[in-house]
Amino acid sequence: MAQATTATIKTQLDTGSYPANTLTPSNIYDYEQYLTRRGYPSCEIITSQPESTSTTGSETTTTVGYEIRYYNKNVGGRTDEIVGQKGVEDEIMSLIGSMVLQDHLITLESRNWTRIQVQRDGTHPAYTVSTLKIIVRQVTATTLTDVGTLTFVIATSVGDNPPASDYTYTNVFDVDLDVGYKDIEEGYTASHIPLHFSGSLTGNFICSILVKNADLGSTDDKLNKLPKLRSNGQKPIVSFSYANKTSDDTTITSTFLSEVDSVKMRYTTTEGAVFQLIARLTSDVTIT
Repeated sequence: MAQATTATIKTQLDTGSYPANTLTPSNIYDYEQYLTRRGYPSCEIITSQPESTSTTGSETTTTVGYEIRYYNKNVGGRTDEIVGQKGVEDEIMSLIGSMVLQDHLITLESRNWTRIQVQRDGTHPAYTVSTLKIIVRQVTATTLTDVGTLTFVIATSVGDNPPASDYTYTNVFDVDLDVGYKDIEEGYTASHIPLHFSGSLTGNFICSILVKNADLGSTDDKLNKLPKLRSNGQKPIVSFSYANKTSDDTTITSTFLSEVDSVKMRYTTTEGAVFQLIARLTSDVTIT
């Protein structure tokens, strides 16, 4: 994930125009100084949170944190020192704001200053430290082994532009598959209890797919083509096979024919591109 490092942040800060007698490239460090050898004024850049990840079935969140600390000894008029401290903070904030810290999938980038005055002991002059805390969070498609997969089955699908072979969509989640028959109720003489007869097949398949580039294209199996009409004005017949795991780690596969009613496209900062597929079943479901 990380594009920025303490070294690249230092390179950016080296270009700044700071108030007189504050920062120059010679007193900006891409590491934490030893306490007893720290210079005043000076600036140090550290990685406060190394790259860390948390993963769900559909997405991986990566977080990294930095701290930029500016130290300035209190030796003169406090008003002038505070003005100078604020000038350094503003220039650092401006430089960091114009820097590309990560890629386009950033979902959170926070930059917050804190400022405190420190008096270590009676032999050490008081100093002020301003700390800029930077947190960057990015979300990408999960790289976990796929559990739920959906396959477009070419042999039993009917369309105008079939693919060369079956195609499998990965990162399939939030799946809802139901099938049954309509109930026809009919009363008859001498009884208050109606008779029930089976009607036509009814069922739906709904799922969300974290989209990758290969899921889009010009053949019948691509997500952008599934809801399109054929050249004769009819809906394509799409044969799907959905596979997942049982609680005892056995693969369970549901195979069925369907007509795709819609593909809802959702673009969010937390998930990237997610398409929701909604299809109406035209056959019973075969479970193996």
